Amino acid sequence: MGTRFFYGFTMVFALVGILAVDHFAGETYGLFFLCAVVVSVGIIEMDRLLKFRGLPFDRNLLILLNLASLAYVQFVAAPPALGVLDLLDSGQVRYFFHVPAQYRGLTLLLPLMALLVCCLVGLRARDVGQISARILNNVAVYVYLVFSVACILWLRRVPSAGAWLLYFLLAASRMGDVGAYLMGRALGRHKLIPHLSPGKTIEGALFGLLFSAAAGAGIVYWAQEAGTALRPLFSQWWYGGIVGAFTGVMAQSGDLVKSALKRAAGVKDSGNLVPAFGGVLDIIDNFMLTGPLLLVILALWPA
Repeated sequence: MGTRFFYGFTMVFALVGILAVDHFAGETYGLFFLCAVVVSVGIIEMDRLLKFRGLPFDRNLLILLNLASLAYVQFVAAPPALGVLDLLDSGQVRYFFHVPAQYRGLTLLLPLMALLVCCLVGLRARDVGQISARILNNVAVYVYLVFSVACILWLRRVPSAGAWLLYFLLAASRMGDVGAYLMGRALGRHKLIPHLSPGKTIEGALFGLLFSAAAGAGIVYWAQEAGTALRPLFSQWWYGGIVGAFTGVMAQSGDLVKSALKRAAGVKDSGNLVPAFGGVLDIIDNFMLTGPLLLVILALWPA
């Protein structure tokens, strides 16, 4: 337990450090390079999990799609202006090179473009019996891993509130994981889904949601007291608690999806990168699905 918390908090502080440097520099290059490396390693681990079951997967294609998608979001795409995000002061958006404005709003089309590429590449495979499985695996990994992280980077690109949105996701996701782990060990009696994750309990999951809600409310309160641009998004601090709870649900869901993939492959960890944690997928599972969820919430959230 001590080793897990040591490495866990070390990684969180390192991520916060990268976000803070980007924040004060007014750039997002640190997060971009971190996402590009982490997701590429995650794709390699996913390839390992799928190959354990003899399932077809185009690892190099997904790494290329990952780099292309993140590069588009970082260097070309306009920041999201969905729902209440459109109320924010857009500020001065820095672009690495000039691109006509009509090509800056294609971010939400990335999954469809990836599906087209995966279909075209899959149809060239000589093993006809595995074509459907190959295409489905490629698309599923893209949506679960690449597009989810691209959404997080896209949110960070919001000039006025992007950094605080990332702090919000980080706090709600990680504090929910800490709460579920601690309270599950102390009070857990009823297993959540034992055939996927024997250590997770219903009590731990519920306390995890409470921790996520508290973290979300705390970040929003802190941001409002600091006079930041989150105020147009969350007019009351307790709005952050509501969205934090939803974020906690998706964070735990991402964890369970990763557990299902590992059980299907018959392995305990996706890799051995970090002691007491495992591979990259074991580290970032709580962040999967949270970026798209927050985008949907902000698109539908009443102003």
